Amino acid sequence: MTMTLDPFDPSTWNGTERAYFERVDQAIEQQANLLFSNGLPEHAVYLIERFFMNAKDKVRLFSGRLSRTIGRVEVYGNPKVAAALQKMIARGVSLHVVLQDKIDVDADETWVDHPLVRTESMARNTERGVLDIRQASAGAIEHLRQHKFLNHWMVMDRTAYRLETDVRKAAAHVNFGDGDMAGVLADIFDDVLFQSARPLA
Repeated sequence: MTMTLDPFDPSTWNGTERAYFERVDQAIEQQANLLFSNGLPEHAVYLIERFFMNAKDKVRLFSGRLSRTIGRVEVYGNPKVAAALQKMIARGVSLHVVLQDKIDVDADETWVDHPLVRTESMARNTERGVLDIRQASAGAIEHLRQHKFLNHWMVMDRTAYRLETDVRKAAAHVNFGDGDMAGVLADIFDDVLFQSARPLA
């Protein structure tokens, strides 16, 4: 029987998966300017958790709907991702999110029922970071579409990025040391998406 891959349980990894996850950790530690692929949802959720665990200033995320799952894989609904976000916010690092579509919650729920938002329902103080989730404006989405850049991406501290190449499969390119590209993505996020987006609250 084949064991289900759990990106946070090394006992479920085969040799190829172990090499991939170790390569990610090494690239983060070294801030390596090395482009590599992220082809599986399990890889995506591991990378998202690593971004949250290692960010020092701010994480910017342009997402479709903060999908709780992709296929059978928990992504933004994964407890490890939620725990990493909680730790990130607690150490004063902020997460700014812009959504292309409606947030991924059930029909009888509101946006505050999303696992990441529930995680951030703790009392605030001035030492904490913030979670700011906004809905993209139609104009911003059209701008990206006209420029053939309606991809989703995540930027950590203007030094690392994850840029999706196939939003349906969560396939992406990742680099932990390309400040130039990370800076470009951060600026597009700030100037095109975030500035014109509508807060969900």
